[in-house]
Amino acid sequence: MLEVVSWIASAKVLYSFSGARLQWPLTSIQLENLTHTEGLSPFVVVGSADRLVGHFDLRVDERVAWLGRVAVKPEFQGRGLAIEVVNAALVQAQELGADAVRLRVIATNEPAIRTYLRAGFATGLPDPERPSVLLMERSLLR
Repeated sequence: MLEVVSWIASAKVLYSFSGARLQWPLTSIQLENLTHTEGLSPFVVVGSADRLVGHFDLRVDERVAWLGRVAVKPEFQGRGLAIEVVNAALVQAQELGADAVRLRVIATNEPAIRTYLRAGFATGLPDPERPSVLLMERSLLR
């Protein structure tokens, strides 16, 4: 968790990473506390040479997995690895028995939205409770 914390370099990056749920400056204790959320599982994506390249977490509620806190290590950003992290999350969601994956994304986070659309998520609709957030979903059924 400590390495993931080091990727979050500002309050703005933290907001894109977690919305208002976590506070700046991010600490490993905050991330560790999230792992105590019922049904929440954090995952990391390891690339070549066993280097950590990405992070995401999933919370499965019935047959729907909620994808959150997707991040790519800063030194690997801009190389198209975000789609690989999201695809790894989709595979993991299927392994956990989910039929669909949903997520909330900050409406101004255009790079993330483009990545989710490339990964097959439906165009986001505003969250009625939080207009600055879009809800997106992708079916895992074939």
